[in-house]
Order: sequence, then structure tokens, then C-alpha cells
Amino acid sequence: MEEKQIGQSNSNKKIRPQGIKSWLNHRVLRRLIQTGSAVFILFLVVQNYILGEGSGANTVSPEAFCPFGGLETLYKWINSGGALISHTHLSNLVLLAAVLITALLFRSAFCGWICPLGFIQDLIASLRKGLQRRWPAFRRWMASVRKFAAPLAILDRYLRLVKYLVLAWSVIGAAVYGYMVFRDFDPWSALINIATWTFTPGLVVLAVTLIASFFVERPWCRYACPLGAASGLVGKLSPVYLKREESACTSCKICTRACPMGLPVHTATTIKSLDCNSCLECVDQCPVNGALEVKIGLTLFGK
Repeated sequence: MEEKQIGQSNSNKKIRPQGIKSWLNHRVLRRLIQTGSAVFILFLVVQNYILGEGSGANTVSPEAFCPFGGLETLYKWINSGGALISHTHLSNLVLLAAVLITALLFRSAFCGWICPLGFIQDLIASLRKGLQRRWPAFRRWMASVRKFAAPLAILDRYLRLVKYLVLAWSVIGAAVYGYMVFRDFDPWSALINIATWTFTPGLVVLAVTLIASFFVERPWCRYACPLGAASGLVGKLSPVYLKREESACTSCKICTRACPMGLPVHTATTIKSLDCNSCLECVDQCPVNGALEVKIGLTLFGK
């Protein structure tokens, strides 16, 4: 994590009023893309449920649009002349390539702008924020919950490493055993197959993820998502990053509070964390022009 901690900026700088921002900002565009992606997957889920096996209809499995399936089947595809493990398709490999290329160019933009499971977690967090704004009693209750859970914050740094263990277990397990060892524990698989009423450990993981999303933004993405882990590792090579201009920043911490991944944006010189999903929420919420900007630069060749 290439972040340099710095001190407080001059607090006398003028803060731009939030109301003058254009309605067509990153958040609106991101929500439109996320909604379109989620609706597309929902259409496939419903189509498969209504016109499933035995109907004679030509349907496409929602699992065919999961990039992580491409990573799980990659070893067998390479070593067996094109064969795939069960529940995967050639489209999984194509989407995996697209996600990794996107990560190489724009870091984990797939996670922040397209992933339907990430979108669902965002919606739950937005519901909680809406309730906090509307009902003071709920806001006080949430403050009590945060105070009670504050000692657990020390675990955050270590829990973020779990997703790399899940990534290794999923890929190595699929290569060794020839099937997706992660599938039964995958909340995404449980979600798109929920209409089959099949109980799997993934259904428990999904329930825990959705409940946790009410208290912690994007818990699955922060701590357990193997695709996010792979995307973050590849994204480390990306020339695109966020720059915090110390001369313009007022250290108001609005950007840090806006970050769904819980990154300390207001104390970083550059935001190049493996956990950053390029959602640009911090940029949209920043009240000062020029305090947070998207930059392009390669260390070896200059900026």
C-alpha cells in the first residue's frame, strides 16, 4: 500500500458549497452502469428459472458471466487443450481477460463500477445512511453500535488479508481437484441460484454479507472477495491513481468518510491501495476543487 501519511493541511482554505456540483457526476454514471449490470444478470436468472433445463429453450447461465470462473478454470483450460471445469464457460475466460485488462488500466474499476454484488452492498449501505438522516433515534442507535464495535477496528488490517487466502485456495483447489472448490461457499453463486431453493454454505455467507453491509460498507469486497484480490494485485501495475493535493486539501475528512472501502484518503499523498475500487466517491464528495484528482504516471518513465 503506497500511501504516505502527512499532517493536517491549512484549515483556513475556503470550501466549495456542495450544492453547485453537477447532477451528472461520477456517482450518477456509476449507479447507471451498476443498475444496468444488475438488471442484465437478473434477467438471466429469471429466464433460467422460467425456461430451465427440460424446456427445450436456449438459455444462458448467469454463471457464464462471472469473471472469477475464468480464473478457476484457467489451469485446466491451458493444460487440457481447451477443456473447462464444470459450471464454467469460454465466456468466463473472456470476461476474466476483460477484467484484468481493465484493472491494468484503471485498477479495480470492475469492482467499483460493474460488479452486481458490490452494487447490492452499496444499496444496503445507502439504505442505512438514509435511515440515519431521517430518524435521529436510529442515528443514535448506530452511533452506539459504532462505539461498541470500535475496539474491533484493530482487526480490519488483518481481515483484509483473508481475500488473498480465499484467492489462493480457490485457484489452487480448482487446479488440483478439477472442480470449483469455492463454488459452494460463493455468495454470488448462492444469489444467482437462490430460486432453486438449494441450501449451501454460500447462502449463509450471502446472508452474513448482506447483514454486515448494513454496518460496514462492502464487507465482502473488503475482506473475502477473491476476484477483488486478483483485480487489486493486477491494478498495482496501473498507471492511473488518485492524487491528494496537500496545498488544496483542508483535511475535512469528507473523502475518508465517503470511501466505501474505508481507506484513509485524507492522510494520503497518493491513493494506490490494493483495496481501492476506483469508484471516485471521494472525488465526488470532496468540497474543494483540485484537492483530489485522477492522475496518470509511470514511475519508471516519469509522470
